[in-house]
Amino acid sequence: MKIDYSIKHSVPSFNLDTWLKGIEKEEPRIPYSKLKGLWDHYGELLDDFRAFLETKESVTDADGKTLTPVEIYNAIEYYKIRIEKLWLIFNLRLYKTTNVNKETQVRYIVMRAFWIDEKGKPFRKFSKNLGAENKVLVRGQIPHSDIKAVEDYILSLMEDLYYWEYISDAEAGTDSEGNIRIPRY
Repeated sequence: MKIDYSIKHSVPSFNLDTWLKGIEKEEPRIPYSKLKGLWDHYGELLDDFRAFLETKESVTDADGKTLTPVEIYNAIEYYKIRIEKLWLIFNLRLYKTTNVNKETQVRYIVMRAFWIDEKGKPFRKFSKNLGAENKVLVRGQIPHSDIKAVEDYILSLMEDLYYWEYISDAEAGTDSEGNIRIPRY
């Protein structure tokens, strides 16, 4: 099919190529060695996405069916969301909130982190209750060891959820007790 206008003269509100080049240059906040397997997977995903964007051939799905422009657009969104989820893992941000027990009026410190839904919108997904504020805080601060433990815990949850959402069924399986086994990269 031929379209009646030149794409070269359009100015999109979101420049995918600029976004991708920016992502490729960024350095993660979480050390490379801590998430090496996931970081290697991320590099492969970027290479795959770049090849997908630069192809001049017709695009097909895993079953060999040629994709329509809407399906190609959805595939691009799929890649973007997947890449953004990995960046949430690599650049983990914890948010401190307090919850108050209505009966006892005790304040509890909760650390939270975001995830991205299937529409690309961030939402609060992960949380870890540290305990009563008066028992957690030392000189008004959360001890670094507690923050580190929460970071490790939430990173583990995020990594597992990423694998659960994107790993192929052929790579996943169940153990002898029927629990889902998620292999690590």
